[in-house]
Amino acid sequence: MCSRFLRLAVGLALALSGCQTNPPPSSAMSQQGNQLSSLTLGSNPPAMTNPYEGNEEALGEGKRLYNQFNCSGCHAAGGGAIGPALMDETWIYGSQPGNIYSTIVEGRPNGMPAFGWRIPKDKIWRIAAFVSTLSKPEAKP
Repeated sequence: MCSRFLRLAVGLALALSGCQTNPPPSSAMSQQGNQLSSLTLGSNPPAMTNPYEGNEEALGEGKRLYNQFNCSGCHAAGGGAIGPALMDETWIYGSQPGNIYSTIVEGRPNGMPAFGWRIPKDKIWRIAAFVSTLSKPEAKP
């Protein structure tokens, strides 16, 4: 029994050793129907303005939603914890309204979940308006 298992294991190992371990080049990936993301660190999406920027009522609602969706669980009060700090002047994925909106909608690798399917667009803009105030102490609600 042991020798049969050993032969099977060796045969399987030999068969798997012939498998290609390198990923196909990106051109082959696009030919197979996979889409490559155009997102890059700090990239600027099309110019977007936040319709709620500077609106005190919307900022208050954005702060409430920030806590409701547990953004504070990772970002604390903006100073960072598990997630990056939001009080810094420069952010890895950009601090423009479109960058913040895209981050909330699409999420980010290694931790930031995508909320686009769970939060209505107008509420995402309210959260984004509040988040943008975290790096501007004079603008906090």
